[in-house]
Amino acid sequence: MVFFSRGKGGGEEIGYGFKGKGTTTHLLVDGNGSPVALRSTQANGDERQQVEPLLNRVQICLKKAQEQTGKIPIFEADKGYDAEELRCKLLKRRIVPWICRRKKPGKMEEKIESALKRMRWKVERAISWLQRKFRRLAVRWERRTSYWRGFLTFGLVVFWIDRLLG
Repeated sequence: MVFFSRGKGGGEEIGYGFKGKGTTTHLLVDGNGSPVALRSTQANGDERQQVEPLLNRVQICLKKAQEQTGKIPIFEADKGYDAEELRCKLLKRRIVPWICRRKKPGKMEEKIESALKRMRWKVERAISWLQRKFRRLAVRWERRTSYWRGFLTFGLVVFWIDRLLG
């Protein structure tokens, strides 16, 4: 759900994260790996706090899909999103949290973690598609956040135009 892009020379929304100075882009994808919503924050921010704003952007579509199909959506994420508070918030929204635990106490946890790694490639594929198709998204050169978010949104729009037409 996250890819990291370094900000060159500073600017708005640039922070020092564990990988260095830059901006983190949070990406929410559907079951097929198609990007649905995105959001960018400073690199030193907490990833878990960005889940709710992303889900708020697709809340209407989630409710319609739940009513039409009767299926409960699943939220898959890596260990960076492991928190009981986040799990409770997702369950209140009627979304099943499928998040790896930070600590591995038993073999059952390892089986779940390996299953999550097998499904995570869809998110990574969407991120690499955006970075490969738009080199400008691989490195953030803009100092203003509004320009950067405009390029991210443009990449998302082009992705969906290609998907719908081709």
